[in-house]
Amino acid sequence: MSLIDFPIERINKFLERHSFEIESPLGYGLNKPMTLTVKLKLTGVKPMISVGDWKDFIEYTIYLEDIDYEFGHMILNQMFENLNANDYKISNTDTTFYVITSQSNVILRNFLYHFSLDYHVTCTRIVNNLGEYHPKSMNEGLIKEGKYDSMTRQLVKDVLSVFKYQKEGNYLLPEDINKGESYNFPVFDTNFTIELSMELSDKVETVDVDGAFYPEDDVIEISITSNPNLDREVLEELHFELNELIRHEVEHIIQLDRGDKIPKKEPKRPLKYYTRRHELSAQLAGFKRRAQKERKPLEDVIREWFRKNKLKHGLSDKNVEVVINQLLDIA
Repeated sequence: MSLIDFPIERINKFLERHSFEIESPLGYGLNKPMTLTVKLKLTGVKPMISVGDWKDFIEYTIYLEDIDYEFGHMILNQMFENLNANDYKISNTDTTFYVITSQSNVILRNFLYHFSLDYHVTCTRIVNNLGEYHPKSMNEGLIKEGKYDSMTRQLVKDVLSVFKYQKEGNYLLPEDINKGESYNFPVFDTNFTIELSMELSDKVETVDVDGAFYPEDDVIEISITSNPNLDREVLEELHFELNELIRHEVEHIIQLDRGDKIPKKEPKRPLKYYTRRHELSAQLAGFKRRAQKERKPLEDVIREWFRKNKLKHGLSDKNVEVVINQLLDIA
């Protein structure tokens, strides 16, 4: 193992807080698209021959954390079972997990560019943290929840695809990204659109995200106010904020499709607003999604959100505790 001048410990601390997505981890020949969520950890440096010359390769480990399709979960677990290991060492010529490792190589190299590091990378170990798969215990609710998460992921990607190039302006999705006039997901009877409003302001420290669902118009409104001096960590924060917000509003569409009674008149008192049954359910769905993406305890995510937003929504410390306790009771 040779030495190299780069902050491996600092980078690994940064990687601990980040997850990455691998598209079609079982190959692109399957009809069903799926996304595998992984975490990466640098483990050292190894000199290897590349195009006839010796070069330093950064070694790393892949941790499989989640997958949005139960069939993919089953197949990956079966692959590790056939290898008699959930912690598998990969040799230079091993192609068992080629689709996963090749995409991870690209993701990690691009990530390292942000640290001004231009090195080849090689995966030497892959760890299965997906957990056991129990097909008999899979019920319709769990399958639908997976579909809601997959849909949330797609909506977040669409919003970020606009934000990536345009930080200001008003947009209508999916029309403005050439994906049709409205979103039509098989899991819903309701078609809907997203009205996206974005602006820059040095009055916000990082990014401020807000939104609402208007059932009479079948519209999700999303507003993003961001500081002009964005860095990678702020973009990561926006990614988490959008996952929470969009899953929250998706839950309101679920309620609408299910025929739940949702009062049309909104209460004036913030505490009354946040403790309505349908609002608690939507908040919890969003917070669970964010906790999953950030790999944090649910209560920590909830408390952090209210710490950041309580003044904007007119909640006192006492009211915040009331709402948090009700959310934790139904979690």
